[in-house]
Amino acid sequence: MEIPYLQLRDEALRAPASVYLLTGEEPVYHRAFVERLRHALDIPHGSPDESVLDARETPPAQIALQAQTIPMESEKRLIIVHAVNRYTANDLKQLTDLVPRVPPFTVLVLLPLVGAEESEASKAGWKALTDAVKAHGVVVVCKPLRGRDLAKQLIDFAREQGKELGNAEADLLLTLVDGVAETAFHELEKVCFYVGARPTITAHDIQTVVSPSQQAQVFALVDAIVEGNASGALRQMKLLFTTGTPATETALKTLALIARHYRLLWGVKILLEHRQSLKEPKKVPPEITAMLVQEPNVLNVLERQPYLANKFRDQALRLSWRQLRSASEALKDADMALKGLLPGVNPAEIMERLIIKLTTGVGTTLQATR
Repeated sequence: MEIPYLQLRDEALRAPASVYLLTGEEPVYHRAFVERLRHALDIPHGSPDESVLDARETPPAQIALQAQTIPMESEKRLIIVHAVNRYTANDLKQLTDLVPRVPPFTVLVLLPLVGAEESEASKAGWKALTDAVKAHGVVVVCKPLRGRDLAKQLIDFAREQGKELGNAEADLLLTLVDGVAETAFHELEKVCFYVGARPTITAHDIQTVVSPSQQAQVFALVDAIVEGNASGALRQMKLLFTTGTPATETALKTLALIARHYRLLWGVKILLEHRQSLKEPKKVPPEITAMLVQEPNVLNVLERQPYLANKFRDQALRLSWRQLRSASEALKDADMALKGLLPGVNPAEIMERLIIKLTTGVGTTLQATR
C-alpha cells in the first residue's frame, strides 16, 4: 500500500508492516517516522535489536543477513537503511528480491538520500523496488513541509519545549532559513536553548541566534534598497563578501539573487495592480497568470512561502514601474561588468556601484496602486 506520511497513525505502527519505503523530499518526516516507529516497537536507541546501515557501505546481501537475525530483547528487529537510492541497478534488484522474504520478526525501513537522483540505469530498478514494497509493505510519501503547515509545526515544536512562538516570529525564522524545514527545526532548537527559562521566544532572540541564509541576506539588502537606504544596503552588501568565497563568485551569485528578487517584485506589482490577493495565489485567474514572468514564478513562491506575502507587498508598493525598469538595466550592466564586458575595478566595486544606482531616487513613501 501507499500512504501520505500525515495520514499514518501511530496505532498502525504498533502492528507494523515488514517493509517501509519512504519517498519524497522531506527529511524532517523521514526522521520523525523512524522515531515514531522506534517508539511504537519499544526499541530504544542503541538497542541490540536495531541496525542502522548506509547503502553506500552495505551490500544488499548484508541487509538480508541482518534481516534473518532473531531479535534478542524485543518482539521485532528494526533495520534502517539510509541512502537506498544510491544503490546500483543490480543492487536494487537484489533489494527488491529481498522485500517479500523479510521474516515476520523483522521490520525493514528504507530511506532515500534527499537530493540525490537515481541514474538512468537505476530508475527501472527503483520503480521495481517501489512496486514490491507497495505489494508487500508500505510506501510512505513524505511531501515537502512548507508554508503554514511548517509554521504550525514549528509553533507546536516550541510548545513541546515549553516555549511560546508567535506566528510573526515563526515567519521571521522561516524567512531567515529560506523556508527549509530541516534547517528551521535545527535553528529553533538552538533558539529554545538560548532563551533558557524564559517562556516566550522573541524576534530579537531569533535574529540573535539564527544565521540568515544568503537569500535572506539579499532580502534584507533589497529592503534597504527600496527604502533608499544606501548606507544600510552597502553594509548589507559587505556582509555578503565576508563568507570566504571568492569575490567574483560571491558577486555573481548575489547579483543573480537580487535579479531574481526584482523579477518577483515585478510579478507582485502586476498582481497588486490587478487587485489579486498575494495570500491566495491559486485563485489568480489564467489571464493574469499569463502576464507574469514564468521563471521565477511568483505564484509558486507565494504558495511555498506564504509568510513572504506581506514583505513582498511592502517592497513592491515602494517601487514604481520606472524604478523597476531602471533596476533591470542596472542589473544587466553589473552582470556585463562582472563578466568583463563593461569597465569595472573589481567585483566589490561593481556591486557597490549597483547598490548606488538602485537606491538613487528611491523614496520611502508608499506608491499607490492603480
